[in-house]
Amino acid sequence: MTTSEQPDLMSPAARETAYDTYAALRDANPVSRVRMPTGQDVWLVTGYDECTSFLTDYHRFKTSPTVMPEGMEAPALPEAVVRLLGGSMGSVDPPEHTRQRRLVQQAFTPQYVERLRPGVQQITDQLVDGLLEREGRTFDLVEDFAVPLPLTVMSDMLGIPRADRDRFRLWSELLLSLDPTSAQSAPQGMNPAQVMAEIEEFVRYLDALIQRKRAEPGDDLISGMALAEADGERMSDDELLKMVALLVVGGLGTTQHLIGNMVLALFRNPDQLRLLRDKPELAPGAVEEMLRYHGPIEISFPRFAAEDTEIGGVPISRGEMVIGVLAAADRDPGRYSEPDRLDIERTANRHLAFGRGAHMCLGAPLARVEGQVAITTLLARMPDLRPAESLDETPWRPGLTLRGLTALTVEF
Repeated sequence: MTTSEQPDLMSPAARETAYDTYAALRDANPVSRVRMPTGQDVWLVTGYDECTSFLTDYHRFKTSPTVMPEGMEAPALPEAVVRLLGGSMGSVDPPEHTRQRRLVQQAFTPQYVERLRPGVQQITDQLVDGLLEREGRTFDLVEDFAVPLPLTVMSDMLGIPRADRDRFRLWSELLLSLDPTSAQSAPQGMNPAQVMAEIEEFVRYLDALIQRKRAEPGDDLISGMALAEADGERMSDDELLKMVALLVVGGLGTTQHLIGNMVLALFRNPDQLRLLRDKPELAPGAVEEMLRYHGPIEISFPRFAAEDTEIGGVPISRGEMVIGVLAAADRDPGRYSEPDRLDIERTANRHLAFGRGAHMCLGAPLARVEGQVAITTLLARMPDLRPAESLDETPWRPGLTLRGLTALTVEF
């Protein structure tokens, strides 16, 4: 199959105009053959109906390739990365995926997440207290608020000792920097050998932590997952290790970028900012609209056609890679009225921001709670919150998996 499009997806300018690029692809054909920045030819699914069909079909599309695309070989990954992420719940298909998800959901229930809300509120208030007490009235919303909030929540939830949290932050940043669609350098200018050494140390740390939690369970999620049982079966140590890594990757970057994207969207839509500030009871619906309008997850994990098939009438050959562009599907005018308009009172908002089907983001309920608490607290305690610099050139995170800001200077 000849590549039909080679859109600019990765340059700083392209990151700012990504929605326009995806709209052009969707208007031409909601299932488009493109060459990715990595050099791979893939199918991008940008229409809402087509993306929903793709995400929910586990018979025709597999997360692990049964047949590799012609000329493509699976990359050789370092052993530590394989131990953390290889064969994790996010990269296996039913029925194995179903078994693992059933086990983790024994501990990570919606009721469990809702019980975290008071703690999330306390952490949020403490962060805002610190910002209000600082000299000056300017801060970086990302570094000083959007990053530490989910990091502290996740550390508390997993039972990470406070003495280890600086290292836990570094390890978390390193995991997020492994995005295969990004050429982003590692944190603090570390070279690849240093990155791998730290990831190997993270594996050893989690191995030891899991053994301590099994021996002396506490009131934390690792202990809960270690004790979870379904059909007489529990998670193995290796499965638990991968599950913790998956929660870190999925739970930190997602919430961090949700918060940053929300504030940016409100700054660019001051009528909606005023409405939400004056009516905080709109927060649950506002967060759903933010997820649709400017969600933190740009694309799905890639999947591979298990047979010669089609999406939306477009033929897909066995073994070809397919990616759902969630950011594009959630702005499909065939699904939403005025999709490029932010409307925090929008109804019938069944977006794809967290995916759909069996692989829907496990941490979605927690991200929603953190997003609701974060935005209502910021607007209540900093009612004059505003950008401190021009929003014409916002610094976007490199890569396509997560969409979010690397910095946003604000004042109050």
